[in-house]
Amino acid sequence: MTLWRPDPALIRRPAYQSLADQFARAIHDGRLANGARLPTHRRLADELKLSVQTVSRAYEELIRRGLISGEIGRGSFVQTQRREPEPPYLPER
Repeated sequence: MTLWRPDPALIRRPAYQSLADQFARAIHDGRLANGARLPTHRRLADELKLSVQTVSRAYEELIRRGLISGEIGRGSFVQTQRREPEPPYLPER
């Protein structure tokens, strides 16, 4: 898991947006590398004194921006390289 953590003093309203922006800056600045595992929603919420829903919404915003990916049962990971969408069909053999 990564050592970088968002600064609670920089969180403004809306908190989820502010949190997502801090993560986005860290990813763009290279402080969070591609493939880095992010803290769990619950752990980050406890550390920042935020609700789990706020952290979940921030992570959803980062997924929408294409900066992280979430895998049920595995966690959330930085995804700086875009993946090509899978074709909705099978190519001819």
